[in-house]
Formats: sequence, C-alpha cells, structure tokens
Amino acid sequence: MFKAEKSALLSALALAGSIVEKRTTIPILQNVLIDREEDRMIARVTNLDIEAKTYFKPVSIDPEFQPFTVPAGLLSDIVRKLPDGAEASIERGKDAKLSSIFLKSGRSKFSLQVLPATDFPEMAALANPVRVTIPADELSRAIGDCSHAMSTEETRYYLNGIFFHQVAGSEDATFVATDGHRLVKRLTQAEISGTFPGVIIPRAAVRVLPKILPDSGDIDLMVTDNAVRFVGGSAILTTKLIDGTFPDYQRVIPSDCHMVCTLQSKPFGEAVDRVATVSGERGRAVEFTFADQQLRLRVSNPDAGDAEDELAFEGEADLKIGFNARYVGDALAHLSGDKITISLTEVGAPAVLRAATANPENLIVLMPMRV
Repeated sequence: MFKAEKSALLSALALAGSIVEKRTTIPILQNVLIDREEDRMIARVTNLDIEAKTYFKPVSIDPEFQPFTVPAGLLSDIVRKLPDGAEASIERGKDAKLSSIFLKSGRSKFSLQVLPATDFPEMAALANPVRVTIPADELSRAIGDCSHAMSTEETRYYLNGIFFHQVAGSEDATFVATDGHRLVKRLTQAEISGTFPGVIIPRAAVRVLPKILPDSGDIDLMVTDNAVRFVGGSAILTTKLIDGTFPDYQRVIPSDCHMVCTLQSKPFGEAVDRVATVSGERGRAVEFTFADQQLRLRVSNPDAGDAEDELAFEGEADLKIGFNARYVGDALAHLSGDKITISLTEVGAPAVLRAATANPENLIVLMPMRV
C-alpha cells in the first residue's frame, strides 16, 4: 500500500513509546493508526488523554491505500531493527477485509495483525480555541525550565503540570510550575488572538512535548477550557487539561526583598555540590551564611562528617538560612548567564533566584529548610 524509508517511519513512530500504554483493557489503544493525507502519511497514537499525529513522507503510495492500525510497539521494534538506509514496503494481506498487513524490507518479511481503523478513537475537535503563537525555541526553553518543578504528588493533582496563562496587561505568555518546595516562572514572546483561560498542561503531555518541538519556526497553541493542541513542525499534539485550580502563585513570590546578592553561577554551583557530598542525601539542607560579602556554605552530617566552603558575592546581606542542595543545583541549571542574583528577606522566607541579565520576571523561588 505504501513504501517509506526506515528513518521516516522511525521518526513518525517516535512518540508511540511515550503515549501508548503497554497495559490497557482496550486493545486498539496499543495500536498506531496509519493513514494518508494527500501525498503525506500520518501515524496517530492516543491513550484517550493525549493524542499525537506525526506526518511523514513516503517513497510511494498505492492509489488504493486503506488506513489500518497495528501494534505500535511491535511496529517500532521491527522498523528499528531494519538496516540503516533500508526501505520498508507495507502491503495488505491476502484477505479482503484487511485483517493483516505484510512489512517487507530486503529479504525480511513480517506479517502483522490489524484492527479496523474505523474503531480507532479520535479526540473531539476543539470548539472556538484561542490561538497562541510562540517561537519554538522559546517554548522549548520555557517547558524545559519549568518541567523540573512539577509536583508528582497525586493528592495535589492540580500541581502535576505546568500552568499556562496570560498575566493581565502583559503581551507575553507565562508558564509556571511548582511542587510546593520550589516555583519556576517563565515568560515567552507570544501572539495571542484573544483572551484565553489559565490552563494546566498535565505532566504526561509536558514530557512528550520536547520530542515534537522543532528547532526553529513557530508553534501554534490552540487553547480551550478543557484541551490544548500544539501544532508545529511535522507533528500535532492534543492533550486534555488538568481539571483543577492552580494556586495564586504570586503570593509566594516575595516582593520586598531588601537583600540582593550577585554570585558567579558556576563557582557557586560547584561549591554547593562539594559541601553536599558529605550529607549522604542530595536533599539534605545546606546552611548558607551571608555576611560581609562572603557566603559560607556548611553541611554537618553526624554519621559522616562536616564540610565547609566559602565564596565572595556582590551586594549587601546578613542572614543565615538553609536550602535543599539538589533544588539549588536544579535552579542553577535552568538560569542562563554567568551570574545569578539571590534576593532574600528573612529566615523562614523564600529566596528568589534570577539570571543577572535576564528578564526579572523569569525567576525561581526556593523555600528554605531548617538547618
């Protein structure tokens, strides 16, 4: 029915492993639907919450092509094991009802069972969506920077994703994620066709997004109250949204920080990592003592020993406070530039980290720990 190069087929099936559930009571959800659209082929997978359509260019298409579904994991494994540069030919089985297909490549031949394409579920069309257009590279950075702060606690399901919204009076789109211990906020350039509701993109969809975002160009986000569709490159990803209310994150961000310190990012990160070595746990608190433009880092572990390190900072601060070493490392990994600023208020209050030369609205909030 059609022929395609290994690389094209494999690329089209790349999302199957992230979306198709290996264990499901609905057999057809383990399948991928192969269809055509004019001179392009489509591979579509879904788990009823997320749907992905990936376009790929065939070498040739039979005019009498018929859509079909086959096990996604099995087809991916077969195609992956074909020789590099190979060409695969998909032919219908000998029966009239299209209950099987043959995949041929060189001397290799596979027969795969088919389930009817008409039984494959499709997510409903989006009603009156608001279009939000964001450069692909900015969207990729925003998603990447926020994803590490998503919660994994099922009891607080409304934190199990990224909050996507528009701040009143701003022309930018804003992404926010928090797990209650840290919070990340990122702004992106955007063209917005209307007013869209604040929506929570679920964690499962966030983890798939990096696999479909191209390196350049624009991505269109079609936003409704219960779903969002990402359109760009050679793929379309549609996901249901988390039905919940994201907390008022602005209340967590201190607005009256009277102590601001500027540090060199790399030496700071390396020093925190060094002293955390003796803790035996990456999540154990590191004591930060700011005084006389010197930051002293200290960890004490009764079972292993103590560690101290010291580095200079610019600014004025006089405070002793504790932070999770892993969270500090994660924050520095997602703040660009050679320098970062830490804004402080008092013991027990959150700290705000920013890249020294970036938009001040792009920030990471860290809750303190007892030391």
